[in-house]
Formats: sequence, C-alpha cells, structure tokens
Amino acid sequence: MIPDQQLSSVVVDAPFIGGAALPARDITDYEMGGIAIQDPSEGLDYQIWRARILNDGTEIVLDAREVDAYTIITGTDITEVSLAFDQNMYPVIAYVESGTAKLYWFDSSIGSLTTTTWPGIVTPRLTLDDTRPLQSSISDVIFAYLSGGDLCYRQQRDRYQTEYLLQENVNSDGLIKVGMNRKFRLQFLLKP
Repeated sequence: MIPDQQLSSVVVDAPFIGGAALPARDITDYEMGGIAIQDPSEGLDYQIWRARILNDGTEIVLDAREVDAYTIITGTDITEVSLAFDQNMYPVIAYVESGTAKLYWFDSSIGSLTTTTWPGIVTPRLTLDDTRPLQSSISDVIFAYLSGGDLCYRQQRDRYQTEYLLQENVNSDGLIKVGMNRKFRLQFLLKP
C-alpha cells in the first residue's frame, strides 16, 4: 500500500532487500515468494523466485530453489519481464510483447488468471509492496511504470483499474525495478 497514493516528501534511500536486491535486467527478474505456486503456507519470504525470457523472446519461464523451471507464458518478441506474487502466491507477471505492456494476474472477480494489455506505458515493473505477515491485510501488488514521462502505478486491490500519478516528468527512460528497501520503504529505481 502506498499511503495517500503519493511518494514520501523526503527521500529514504537504502539498498533493496529480498529479490529486489539482485541485479535486474529487462529479461530476468527476481522476487521473494512462497514454497510453491498457490501455496503461501511457509510465508512469502520462503525463497527467491526468478522469471526469465528464453528462446528468443517466445517464453517466460519461472523457477525457484525448490521449484523446477516451467514455462508460464508463451508469445512472440517478449523483451521485458517483471515478477511478483499476490498474498495467495498467484504469480503476477508484467511483460512487454511486441512493444506492448501486458499484465498476467489472478482476477478474483472471474476466479482465474487473465492477461490485460496496457498500450502506451513503458517499463512495467512489479512488487508485492510488503511481504511481512503482519502487513498482509494492507499489502498490495504494485504495478509501476512510466506513462507519458510520468511515474505512475496501479494496485491489486483496485484490480489494476485505477491509475495513480506518483510524479510528473521524471526525466527518465523508464523503471529498472521497484521493491522494498532495508528501511522498509517502497523504493523505485529509475534509469538515468
């Protein structure tokens, strides 16, 4: 949850923690998660999961220390991927396919996984904003991106339907990653 849908008035910069602490690239992303898909029984900080684009941009593959690699999305010309998990350990995957941003997520209103297309946004990035058990009632999957040069986000509790403006004219080519930092603040890392 981002309080009042706005950035802090004071920058609270610190190193990232969890999966966000690992190097991010457009074709590989890391996120903390549970023991297995749809199994949060061991908590959401159980292991680091990885999403990768393979086979010349035709597959997104997930794996973790205790989970063999498997293909979760197929497509053509997939160039970016970002990974998160919701509180029920459903995967949420933001990706860019043929230049268009897409979001693969569990929509509770229809009871299944779905893909939503988001034309006009760049560098879609994801994180579960707080994986700590005591924060589960207020945590959200945050879907952050740039739109028209502005830093914006959408959140799971709104079913990603409402866009929130965080900062206008960020003077960046896009997001590198978003995640929790060591001071337990949600942090956005922009490209120079």
